[in-house]
Amino acid sequence: MKIIDFARNMDRSAQHYYEGLAEKAGQIGPQRIFNMLAHDEEALLARLQRIQERMGARADLDSRALDGRVNVFQRLQRRERPVVTDDIDAYHLALEAERQVLRQYEQALANETEPEARRLLQRIADQERHELEEIEHLYAFTNAPQQYLEWGEFSNLSEFHNFGRDVDMT
Repeated sequence: MKIIDFARNMDRSAQHYYEGLAEKAGQIGPQRIFNMLAHDEEALLARLQRIQERMGARADLDSRALDGRVNVFQRLQRRERPVVTDDIDAYHLALEAERQVLRQYEQALANETEPEARRLLQRIADQERHELEEIEHLYAFTNAPQQYLEWGEFSNLSEFHNFGRDVDMT
């Protein structure tokens, strides 16, 4: 299968998947997250287009390692749409899907023997890894208030007893 075609098909499917989730989202938070993810997939499609333009005829590389691979997002679209109640659920759903995509590219990369095809697969996998990392950072930021609580016994609260008071410094 042609590598660029596979990647383009994956990103288009992801874009449609996230747009569908945004339409079905009952709250504004998940809706914005899914719209943002759909927009990111559009940006990935533009990057693939630039890669193809730069590589010219060399971009039509085939990879037997991609033969028979199922498009993750087409499989997810066939499943019943998950219930997303908040931002955390939206990020969990996106992280699960994007990890599957990256895993698929990494497996194809491990099985590919042709050097040029390996380089192109590596480039695409790096883009997918970067996208996954961005989603992980957004998830960590969103989830931070629920994961971290500094307990009183772990800090010296007594040193702050004068906050907000005038203290005679003479």
